[in-house]
Amino acid sequence: MGGVVAEVLSQQEIDRLLAGVNSGEVKEAELGELLKKKEVYEYDFRKPTRISKDQIKTLRNLHENFAELYGFHLASRLQTMVSIELVAVDQLRYSEYVLSITNPCCVYIFDVGQTNSRAVLELTTDLVFMIVERLLGGIGSPPKAPRAITQIEQRIIQPLVLQALNNLSTAWRPVYELEFPLCGFETNADFVQIAPAGEIVLVFSFEVKIGDESFLMNLCYPTFALEEINAQVNLMRSLSRATGKNREIAYRALSENLLKTCIEVRTLIGTTSIRLKELLDLEVGDIICLDTHVDESVPIYLNDKLKFYGKPGVVDGVVSVKIVREASEDHE
Repeated sequence: MGGVVAEVLSQQEIDRLLAGVNSGEVKEAELGELLKKKEVYEYDFRKPTRISKDQIKTLRNLHENFAELYGFHLASRLQTMVSIELVAVDQLRYSEYVLSITNPCCVYIFDVGQTNSRAVLELTTDLVFMIVERLLGGIGSPPKAPRAITQIEQRIIQPLVLQALNNLSTAWRPVYELEFPLCGFETNADFVQIAPAGEIVLVFSFEVKIGDESFLMNLCYPTFALEEINAQVNLMRSLSRATGKNREIAYRALSENLLKTCIEVRTLIGTTSIRLKELLDLEVGDIICLDTHVDESVPIYLNDKLKFYGKPGVVDGVVSVKIVREASEDHE
């Protein structure tokens, strides 16, 4: 389905156009016709752009840092010239990404921090064979016929994959604290299910150069795994744009909004265990003895996190708790 979109001119193009009008090279009538002319661009509503250009720019810089870190590590391990360059960032449906993978493949599945989502690191088999050959003292020649990597080759390459995920975590750290634990491996892309077929994924494509040879490496994230992270990216970008007095105003506004945030505060007076028969026999007026002594402090939780200890009591006819110490003091 198509939509009508007006072309946006750069400032340099506008200056040239005005200069042409002033010199007579471009007639005003012709200029009017150019302004009325509209160009139609195709837009696929089944494939929306989920990540904005500004977010893509931040993520691109982040993954360029990852490429540099991992390139240094591979060069030290393989004892040869290694360079890794980010060559493309694409948004496409997950089914399209899976179809682009050639079987047999080397796809490592990893968790994306605390987002309950998974992503994949895809290495071409030629890249894996090259690295394994180099680590074992060979020249890095590929096998004569395409084949899946063996379990021994998996064990050899796995430390380098774990290091790649560690470098990826380091690259993410300025934006968001994330860990990427490895949780699976597949040689058939059809068995890799990290997102529904129609879900949009973000694919970072890297060119890995080892000596005179070039190979492909991909990182694929489902966009729903990046939603919370993108919120943090937007916040950091807005703060980074502010300078001087504007930065102070931005921080003050952020602090004021945080002070308005509601936090649940609750305390646990005590617990006990009773038999089911005793539970069924309970009546109004019965007394239940708890495991908390009268002079014992009770825990106080802020959003389910233990923060203080206090003493229960009554103030102006209302049941209350007086804070007596911080929970962190128990660990000192």
